[in-house]
Amino acid sequence: MHIGPGFLSPPVWASTAALSGAALAGSLVAANRRLEDRRVILMGVMGAFVFAAQMVNFPVLPGTSGHLGGGFLLGVLLGAPLAIVVMASILVVQALVFQDGGIEALGANILVMGILPALVGAAVRSLWRKRPGVLGDVVTFLGGVAAVLLGATSVILLLWASGSLPGSVSLWQAIAVMDVVHLLIGAVEGAASVAVVRFVLRTRPDAVFAGLPGGMEALSA
Repeated sequence: MHIGPGFLSPPVWASTAALSGAALAGSLVAANRRLEDRRVILMGVMGAFVFAAQMVNFPVLPGTSGHLGGGFLLGVLLGAPLAIVVMASILVVQALVFQDGGIEALGANILVMGILPALVGAAVRSLWRKRPGVLGDVVTFLGGVAAVLLGATSVILLLWASGSLPGSVSLWQAIAVMDVVHLLIGAVEGAASVAVVRFVLRTRPDAVFAGLPGGMEALSA
């Protein structure tokens, strides 16, 4: 879902850079207020996991592949501020070292792959603190799908605003094609998120909910 160089117009990439920069600055301030050693370790482990998972592509349709996004998963386990910081770090490294996504499109990529999915994940996170059981699995799966579709649709809207869609393709046609492909990717994202969230909450719920009132309620989730 990375937006490559040359696809966004200057007004679009500048505005998304400003928006993502503001969100990242706010996330850093919020993160400093709630950071504990256990959560720092979890940030590092999950950041490394997402970085590695994004390198693994899986087939979706003939000639099309996808990979785990990770922003939603980080939002569930870390909360929005920490998830945004981790995803921004991952995307910066990918852009500068691996040329994965354009430098001028970095703000847009942070928005669609980091900020938006992290916010969806943070909404699901609140449910996990209430011992949701199977409901948590269902909502996490659906949240993973929704986060991927939200990011995919946002990419098309940014390309449309930049005038980068082919002239023969309408906005709604582009959204439909993009969302059909990413619906399948989202199903994988949702299933993987359920498995990872369950594993982490079973092994280290203290790190997930460190410093939060009632956080240890997730021990028996």
